[in-house]
Amino acid sequence: MSPKRWKWISSVNAGRCYSMKRLFILFVLLGSPLGAEEAEVTKALRPASQRFAERDTRAVPDFQRHVVPLLGRLGCNSAKCHGSFQGQGNLRLSLFGFDFQSDHRALRADSHSGSGPRLRTGDPEDSLIVMKATEQTDHEGGQRFATGTWEHHLLLRWIESGATGPVLKGAHKEASAVAGNPPARESEQSADALFRERIQPIFEDHCYECHGFRSSKGNFSLSNREALLAGGDTGPAVVPGNANASLLMKAIEFRDDGLQMPPSGKLPSESIAVLKQWIDSGASWPDAVDSSPQATNQELVALHCQPSEILFREAGQEVQLKIIAEWKDGTREDVTCLCRFQTNEGEIVRVGSNGLATSTGEGDTHVIALYDNGVAAIPVLRPLAPMAQPNHQAAEGPRANGVHPIDGFVNAKLGKLGLVASEPCTDAEFLRRVSIDLTGTLPAPDEVLQFLNDQSKDKRLLKIEELLERPSYAAWCTNKLCDFTGCHPKSISSLLEVAREDGYVKASQWYEWIYQRVQQNQPYDQVVAGLMLADLSGRSGSMPSFWTRQSLEEPKDTAMSVAHAFLGIQLQCAECHKHPFDQWTQADFNDFSRFFDSVTRTKTRSVTEEVMTLGLLRSGQVKLAVGDDPRKPIMDWMQDPDNPWFARAFVNRVWAGYFHRGIVEPPDQFTPANPPSHPQLLDWLSREFVNNGYDMKWLHRQIASSQTYQRSWRPTESNRNDHRNFSRAIPRRIPAEVVYDGVKQVTAAPEDQGEVRANLRRRASGHLSMRMAGTHAMKVFGKPDRSIVCDCERVNQPTLLQAIFTQNDPLMRMRLADSGWLIEIEDAEEAEERLDTGLLIQQVWLRTVGRMPSQADRARAKKHLSESPTIAEGMADLLWAMMNSKEFLLNH
Repeated sequence: MSPKRWKWISSVNAGRCYSMKRLFILFVLLGSPLGAEEAEVTKALRPASQRFAERDTRAVPDFQRHVVPLLGRLGCNSAKCHGSFQGQGNLRLSLFGFDFQSDHRALRADSHSGSGPRLRTGDPEDSLIVMKATEQTDHEGGQRFATGTWEHHLLLRWIESGATGPVLKGAHKEASAVAGNPPARESEQSADALFRERIQPIFEDHCYECHGFRSSKGNFSLSNREALLAGGDTGPAVVPGNANASLLMKAIEFRDDGLQMPPSGKLPSESIAVLKQWIDSGASWPDAVDSSPQATNQELVALHCQPSEILFREAGQEVQLKIIAEWKDGTREDVTCLCRFQTNEGEIVRVGSNGLATSTGEGDTHVIALYDNGVAAIPVLRPLAPMAQPNHQAAEGPRANGVHPIDGFVNAKLGKLGLVASEPCTDAEFLRRVSIDLTGTLPAPDEVLQFLNDQSKDKRLLKIEELLERPSYAAWCTNKLCDFTGCHPKSISSLLEVAREDGYVKASQWYEWIYQRVQQNQPYDQVVAGLMLADLSGRSGSMPSFWTRQSLEEPKDTAMSVAHAFLGIQLQCAECHKHPFDQWTQADFNDFSRFFDSVTRTKTRSVTEEVMTLGLLRSGQVKLAVGDDPRKPIMDWMQDPDNPWFARAFVNRVWAGYFHRGIVEPPDQFTPANPPSHPQLLDWLSREFVNNGYDMKWLHRQIASSQTYQRSWRPTESNRNDHRNFSRAIPRRIPAEVVYDGVKQVTAAPEDQGEVRANLRRRASGHLSMRMAGTHAMKVFGKPDRSIVCDCERVNQPTLLQAIFTQNDPLMRMRLADSGWLIEIEDAEEAEERLDTGLLIQQVWLRTVGRMPSQADRARAKKHLSESPTIAEGMADLLWAMMNSKEFLLNH
């Protein structure tokens, strides 16, 4: 929508709002709750910036909907300010403001700075949070807003209206309001408040590194009160009511030279004093501290963006975004002024704090709007400078105009961006590319010649089918499945740096178990079900090693591993706080972790030991009876065709393997703030993958047969800088396993070519993969150890160390020295047999880069051979030089 059009619509809407002003006032005078009638008339409440523009407004802000988002927009609850673990100025808020009850309690508590109460309901202008934010008193964070602004009026109005807190889920509004506004400030200074405000930050800053939720040095943990009282190797840490007799006080006061905590140095005297006060008062530890923040009765359903997509035409063009929040109770409100905005690529679009988007460059990206638990991504596109319309575009959708479905979706976006796709790649480039991507194998010289000489129009489709039937396809696919499921010898056996032999044996069994199923083309969901629901005893042909890994120390480790492997999502942040760019809360994380309590703790069984009702990642509640296997409802949920991640995560990973970037990139970060570059394409691929019975070969066939995949790496005038819209192939370094196997294939004798490629027991991309993990060659070329839950562990970027390896490493010298092919040439030369140097040169190029040498290539090679002491030495030089070329080391 053009700025002029937008301005006209805005003026019309403003006129409508003015014409309804009298009606609105009438509703207020009749005593109706503010907002309900206005929402009925306008379909959305006016923004807070308008409703609180005047000081004498009768509107009452809501703590969750207005106050907390405002504090977030002002940066008050960020990690650099009051949202940090230690807080600032003795005020500690939850990070990004998602623990409403805790934040309300902190704001209502007395300030410990001696500057007075943070909130004065009888005299709001003198409330410390207002005085600080307007810098009427010293504030390290500086002025956050000026007096007389709508932000100032909103906070004042909330305070003078009673500073009501959140309505907790299941609580009555009246009861919550009373609880949220205690009549006496002394109740805020209770022992529980003392722990939350003073004790917990000390533990987090100075103690949790050694004795926190993941660590228990000396068998002492501060994860809950029971662990505190139990103590560790040196005995009980605390005697409630008697600080002087408590071992904890002895340690922090440095009374014993052999027991001084923390090791980094003695705590400030103020911290020691408050810890003593806490223990003497009974060492109260609120139950809620052991759990996640309590949910409220207010649930955000969606964020609606206007416009839903921005299409810029020129630099400096501006579009004002409008964000409408929709709540479960039906209320809709314009929350643009309360949102936080950011852009994923500032060189394409800049967005102000008020939601004004300004074009800064060509390309496509997203503007991200954040409000409460909602994250909205607004696509932003700006075509290249005026140019001729592309002639390759097709209508968007499956088989539109006879075009491959993938090409239809990709070309539709290229048309919007004015990008002209590259021409199809050559036959030689296609064969080498698809052989590496589908089988992890370089094409054999004879195979290259046969393919180049084949004149049939469907030879590429036939080659794809042939490759899908090769054992090397199953091996390479299995290798990738082992990557993200964590098949790691050291983890399976022990946490020692050198894995025991049984670790390799079990990892190889895991690999073989997946390989057999991929070779049989078992549906992907059934392969995953075989892992997810494995009999932990190892009987019935199951594979329990996914669950028995020693690296899964706690249920939360298992939860993160399952989410990463099969859903493509990262839950790590939610372990500590609600991440601002994702939807997962601590409650979501804790519930999901509890599904894996039994299997992680025992590693021999997965059985529910008590009746439980757990939330399944915001996808409904699961009721578990005693004796149930809690893994089964998770697998049932993942196999549901409507599951939003299971099929999409796998499809996206397979796509990333072909294009070196996912439709969602990184492939394991499915978050609202990281939207897909081609959402309709991802939807179609995922839906059809499910409709085709999770057939992995179907998915590979669809991608490899598309023109999008078969495009040349050579850029057009318009797409040289395009790296995310698949307008051309992006050259990328071949994976570590393919480098290792490829060097062996290049140097093998002609009669050994077939065996070298077919013997998967000796292939780094095959069964040898387990043995190769952690070796120098694999580390240099980025093969993952599979020890962390992140797709980023595999690195396919070129480095200087790789160049040094291919030029000088003993492995490379050994391959050349032991090359069966070079030895045959040397023997023939010594026997004075006639050697056709033209054919030998041709073989070098066919073996390494899968193409015929050009005339220039032949001329340079012949010149070098003529200057070499022997043909064998000259051929070794040529082979070494080609294995160090970009063309060999890159998949293009």
